[in-house]
Amino acid sequence: MSCPRCHSPDVRRSRRSGPREGIALRLKHQAPYRCNRCGARFIASEEAGATPHPLSLADYLGLRGRARRFFTDRMIVGSVASLLFLLMITVFFSIALGWVDPLLFFARHV
Repeated sequence: MSCPRCHSPDVRRSRRSGPREGIALRLKHQAPYRCNRCGARFIASEEAGATPHPLSLADYLGLRGRARRFFTDRMIVGSVASLLFLLMITVFFSIALGWVDPLLFFARHV
């Protein structure tokens, strides 16, 4: 792929600007690119790019700016794992101390 303005092969993927452009280009299987030499921004098919851009969890959650820098993939996965571990500990102690009767979950109501 080369820049349509200066014909330089030194191009890179650019960010989509806003949700409208993102949705429209995804439906058309196109992506924005920027020339590193002249700075021109242009749209081309995604297949024309050399490597696909890997999506992170922050991309899927739609985080941008400061939130994206703060919530890294490791932090998101670690937070979810910590919450699940805390839930398992709470359930274990609630059954062990008799706060919850586990047989109530299996009893049939007639």
